[in-house]
Amino acid sequence: MGRIAAIALNDLRRTLADRGAVMWMFLLPIVFATFFGLVTGGGSSNPADAQASLTVVDNDGGPVARRLIEDLAGQGVAIEELSQKEREASEEVVRTLVIPEGFSDGVLGGRQQTLRLEKESGSSDEATLVVQARIVAAIARLIGRTVEASSQGLASGEPVPQQAFSEVVVPDDLVSVESRFAGKATTHPDGFAQSIPGMAVMFVMLVALTYGAATISAERANGQLRRLITTPVSRAELVAGKIGGRFAIAAAQITTLVLVGVIANRLFGIEIGDRPFQMWLVLLLYGLVVAPLGIAVGGWFKEPDRAANVGVMATMAMAALGGCWWPIEVTPGWMQALQKAIPTGWTMDALHKLISFQAGAMSVIPNVLLLAAAAVVFGVLAARQFRYE
Repeated sequence: MGRIAAIALNDLRRTLADRGAVMWMFLLPIVFATFFGLVTGGGSSNPADAQASLTVVDNDGGPVARRLIEDLAGQGVAIEELSQKEREASEEVVRTLVIPEGFSDGVLGGRQQTLRLEKESGSSDEATLVVQARIVAAIARLIGRTVEASSQGLASGEPVPQQAFSEVVVPDDLVSVESRFAGKATTHPDGFAQSIPGMAVMFVMLVALTYGAATISAERANGQLRRLITTPVSRAELVAGKIGGRFAIAAAQITTLVLVGVIANRLFGIEIGDRPFQMWLVLLLYGLVVAPLGIAVGGWFKEPDRAANVGVMATMAMAALGGCWWPIEVTPGWMQALQKAIPTGWTMDALHKLISFQAGAMSVIPNVLLLAAAAVVFGVLAARQFRYE
């Protein structure tokens, strides 16, 4: 074990001393994940966290109108207040709530009032329904507040004074509603929920199949492996040490990327689910799968450049077919079927279960078993393909 560990640590040190390798291991995955996360959706992939936008034209300005706007803002509606002229000039308005002049006096005087919700063509029907429901809820709270104010010793039919309305202390809601997904979400992962696992899976394989394979080919070409025949290190120990070195490289890369994801979640609310430890374990097992592949590719090709080129092409194909570049749910049926047959697909499926679908740790057991079996198969393949020269 001591010789195996020494070989593995030596390969890890040599890789970390290479500035190019460090850039591909740590910097570029973060850059790519950030870019694609922002382009394809941003922070949260949970629709329950989304805010519906609403432009408000307040022609009243009284306390009842202000209370209505404040209640809507507190219920997950993104409010933008504009004057009628500003609203007509704006090209970004999707739906508008128009509060008529005299609205506050009319409500407090017991007279029927009409609010107008105007929807622009092309705006989301679902978001408009959300806004309508929240307007109704806010109106119900206004009615309750008005009834509470009118009970303060006023004669029947007497208008409620604005000061009495403003001074009403509304108790906390007796019933609160929390919305969240139960089980698997019906939407596909997007934003950072897609880009973070996708780029982690792709770049871990890329480093293993380029730097991992090219260094084996270079050591064969320059005779470094051949000279080891004269040392007490057995062939099995050498193969295990080389695989261990590539796994140590993958583990360092995975650990760093997961930690960056956790920090981004804490600071910026980036969506990585609530099971980062299970994510880390799944990715480590994936590292055990790709580590021997680098040895096998290095055994097939003696020229380092050729081995690296083959590693790049294999990684790009496996990343695309495995769902690293895009949610597999938006691809044709044949590609979704193929994803179920490759390690990148098993890993992405497990990570999406943990991050986006909140399916629980037990749901990834089939993926874990497939990855473990692949690690054994690829380990045997690496041992058979290993060449001293």
